[in-house]
Amino acid sequence: MKKSILFSLAIALGICLTSCGGDAKNGSSASGDSLKDDKLSSFMLGGIYFIQGYGGQNAVNGMITATDKEEIVESYKQLLELPFKPEDGTSGPQSTLKSMWGINGKEDLVKTLGELKTGDVKKSTHKAWDYARLVNNACMGYAAGYLTAEETEKFVAEVLPLAKQNFKTWQAYYDDFNAGRKEWGGDPSGDAEFATATTEILKGDKSIYQILPLN
Repeated sequence: MKKSILFSLAIALGICLTSCGGDAKNGSSASGDSLKDDKLSSFMLGGIYFIQGYGGQNAVNGMITATDKEEIVESYKQLLELPFKPEDGTSGPQSTLKSMWGINGKEDLVKTLGELKTGDVKKSTHKAWDYARLVNNACMGYAAGYLTAEETEKFVAEVLPLAKQNFKTWQAYYDDFNAGRKEWGGDPSGDAEFATATTEILKGDKSIYQILPLN
């Protein structure tokens, strides 16, 4: 379900991602060669899920023809910020949250997001694994109609300072994410896939993780 939503979004954004300019506004700033966008960075905590949903980093690279860093940032804002939309249908996200997390409404979702934020969720000792799932679940909750856009952005934004405190780089963050997946043991066949995917999203001129450092 998630992939179909993201691929639909990718098609809808295709023209803009390959031809529109943009000035990386809405909370971003440039200073010399350094760019900063805390809102986008907060969604990047779960970016591995979203980029994989688009078909992986190579597919995303093909969507973005811009070479200017600020324009690339603007393209990623469209791709990663609130990538699941309630107008695409709420039944799919609701079913996914129920089957995978036992979430049946807003109260359940908020409780789970709190547990992921504090590290109280079962079978987890890796903060990045928790933070990435929190961001993904919050976005799914928005698509399910359980959260408003503003509520979703607030939950996601609250995690960024914690990630910055616990991890110096995106490499360290996604190393811990992969360690958390492996320790979880729920999908051993997917561990190698995600290990490869997290390597891919961290390299290349069009990698947002190269353009916007964690710290």
